[in-house]
Amino acid sequence: MELGFQQLVPLLPALILITGGILILILDTMGGKKGGSGRGFMAITIMFLLVALVGVIMLMVAMVGGAMTPQTAMGLVDVDPFSLFLQVTVILAMLLVALAGGGFLNKRVSAVGEFWSSFLFVTAAMSFAVSANNLLLLFVSIEFLSITSYMLVGFVRDDLRSTEAGLKYFLYGSVASAVMLYGMTLLYGSTSSLSLPVIGKWLAENPQLAGVAIPATIMLMTGLGFKASLAPFFQWTPDTYEGAPTPVTAYLSTASKAVGFAVIARVVIVGLAPAQNVWVPVLGAMSVLTMFSGNLMALRQHNVKRMLAYSSIAQAGYMLLGLVAVVNPATVNMPAVTMNGLNGLLIYLVGYLFTNIGAFSVVTVSENQTGGSDYSHFNNLVKRSPGLATAMLIFLLSLVGIPLTAGFVGKFFVFGATVQHQYYFLAIVAIINVAISAFYYLNLARIMFFASEEENAPSYTAGAGIGAQAIVFLCVLGVFWIGIYPPNVIEWANAASQFLLTVMS
Repeated sequence: MELGFQQLVPLLPALILITGGILILILDTMGGKKGGSGRGFMAITIMFLLVALVGVIMLMVAMVGGAMTPQTAMGLVDVDPFSLFLQVTVILAMLLVALAGGGFLNKRVSAVGEFWSSFLFVTAAMSFAVSANNLLLLFVSIEFLSITSYMLVGFVRDDLRSTEAGLKYFLYGSVASAVMLYGMTLLYGSTSSLSLPVIGKWLAENPQLAGVAIPATIMLMTGLGFKASLAPFFQWTPDTYEGAPTPVTAYLSTASKAVGFAVIARVVIVGLAPAQNVWVPVLGAMSVLTMFSGNLMALRQHNVKRMLAYSSIAQAGYMLLGLVAVVNPATVNMPAVTMNGLNGLLIYLVGYLFTNIGAFSVVTVSENQTGGSDYSHFNNLVKRSPGLATAMLIFLLSLVGIPLTAGFVGKFFVFGATVQHQYYFLAIVAIINVAISAFYYLNLARIMFFASEEENAPSYTAGAGIGAQAIVFLCVLGVFWIGIYPPNVIEWANAASQFLLTVMS
């Protein structure tokens, strides 16, 4: 019993989230036909997210202080600095989404109990996904995450766009999952193991199996690339982002994307490390295609949610450079604080969390006030709401990568790793794409601040939620915190990346 409890302690944050989801389902059932209060379920969700976040932070502090060592719980879940860093990122993102968009969602979702329980369940699935070191658990976690996401996207049943978005997301996701599963079977059939460390060791000891890594990498990247919105698997993104409730879109663009990159990193670094010469070119090509696809398509958009959807595709291309340029500093005599690629990816994910949740929170307020998210609804936003317009400008500048913002620090570390690794072509392509992105980001800024009087947006139809405004302000602080004083985030990212990179030869 004692051993079992010790094995469960590292899993307590995820178990807390599952308990919260079950509690909401029970309360919803006890409420009969009327169900329960959306505000009550939202409060329970926020409470359990806070408790889980505190739990993960306590585990991280214990590990940093030496009171706890990295371990593998139940032989399937790695509890280490890397997984804990991602768990903090994911749970924090979901907490911000719940606080910013809870009121918005409660007005539009009929089955509030089902929605908020699914919200906690999907967070638990993400916690397992970023920690799993076993292909079977990875697949189950990602599938549970995907199925729950399909439900969240299409939860506004009387909105045809939401239903269409959920259906498209489901169809694309089903095919991507099937292809990814086939790639996993190739690895299992070749190595007779589902454990990523064992697979990596087997490939290192049997170079003749390196050929299996080529089709396996391509098939795995089909499913994982779908989750991270990488080209050419991003077709679902614009329609889903536009049709889904805006807070759900914020979750898809931050927490879900972080999970995709976390799983990609663990699979290629731990499981496919001996085949680095195979997956680096694949990821490099996908990065270039993703950057150009997202930025060029974003130029022609007239809806802010669709523009941010294509923007998130382009941002995923930048993030992928961190894995292309990944290197174990210990093998090349680099100092521990150097740009190893993976730490740049982690810093980028945290900065992007505050930037994108803040941007979608502004969109949420705009939809409440004007009834839509087209560019026309943002005309002269500065005259109607100077604070929101200024905040949105800050988020747009962070997405571009202007100094003193979180976006600049993330790009600096990712692009710096690319240059340090002498991938000059990729660095030049990335800089060109940043210049392209400035056109559509600053175009929205022009519309908010300098639109002509006859282009004024509709008048207010509802007030701005206090929760959304508070989260917008908090995200602005997060963007400047990372942009002006990033040592803490850099230190955490270095510790997380260094641990995972120790498995590379």
